Amino acid sequence: MSNKIVAIFVEGDTEIEFYKAVVQKIRQKTNKPFSCSFEWINMRGVGNYKNDAQRKYLKIKKDNPDADIYVFMCIDTDVFELAKKPPIDKAHLKHIFESLEAKQVCYIEAKHSIEDWFLCDFAGVLNFLHLPKSTKKPTTNGQDALKKLFKNANKVYVKGSKIEGFISKLDIPLIMKCCCNSLKPLCQVLDVDCSIICRN
Repeated sequence: MSNKIVAIFVEGDTEIEFYKAVVQKIRQKTNKPFSCSFEWINMRGVGNYKNDAQRKYLKIKKDNPDADIYVFMCIDTDVFELAKKPPIDKAHLKHIFESLEAKQVCYIEAKHSIEDWFLCDFAGVLNFLHLPKSTKKPTTNGQDALKKLFKNANKVYVKGSKIEGFISKLDIPLIMKCCCNSLKPLCQVLDVDCSIICRN
């Protein structure tokens, strides 16, 4: 294995599980080992990127002084579309990582939220919640839609919190196909042809 680290920063527990499932599915589909190791960093909210992301990156760098570190920051776009003052300055944060000698810095942006990605597999969501297949998809955005569906199943959806068994019920390749362009930079760093995933 080469001295290459892919550091994936995410907003919460659910996102950690999702992106781990994405990486696992890429590995299964390509049927070859990765020439890198992974660091999974749970930021516990997009606002924490502002101060904590740099500190967590520096710890990885200190523990792996000779490694090439590829930084991926996974964020939802809704907080930037709706907020009067965005929680982070994306360009400035990217510049900080570059100045700290990150090999590459990319954002993986879920439009409008990671919940919208989950809803690409609406059947999988219904299956997890044991709701009838005839259930209509809510017209609201991803997070509100999921909250409504969970409420219909007498469950509570809390963004970022771990939901046991949820991600494993979703069709990850289907979701990856829906958001292929957003995930393409990750596939490129992993040196895989993302069409292998998205054409199936």
